[in-house]
Amino acid sequence: MKLNNRIMIIDDDASLLGFTSKYLTRLGYEVATFRHSEAAWAEFCAPSANYTLALVDVSLGGVSGTELSRMMLNANPNIRLIITSGYPFDTNKLPEADPDRVAFLQKPFTPAMLTETVERLTRAVSSDNAD
Repeated sequence: MKLNNRIMIIDDDASLLGFTSKYLTRLGYEVATFRHSEAAWAEFCAPSANYTLALVDVSLGGVSGTELSRMMLNANPNIRLIITSGYPFDTNKLPEADPDRVAFLQKPFTPAMLTETVERLTRAVSSDNAD
């Protein structure tokens, strides 16, 4: 397992959730999956959660992916987010976001696109922790 690289995936598409989870697990990440924003938020707030990165689908029922992302960014200054959607999304909708913390990944994405984005954001976490 990659040290301190716990990833949370929140998506209501079960097949995409399964594929993404299996792929990231094979890359050595510890992955937790959620189909609902409320369950993801409860886990995110748990004292032992300690997630480095979250993949958040914009189109979630209940609390939207955009609102969940805002909540996560405000609650944890070290969290990195990958916003996913089948539609264009402007990360400037999240005033808390900066390019070292938030990236957008348009669906459908390839494993290579996912890997590049995850590694870029987790590298930023590693360099922050080295300071």
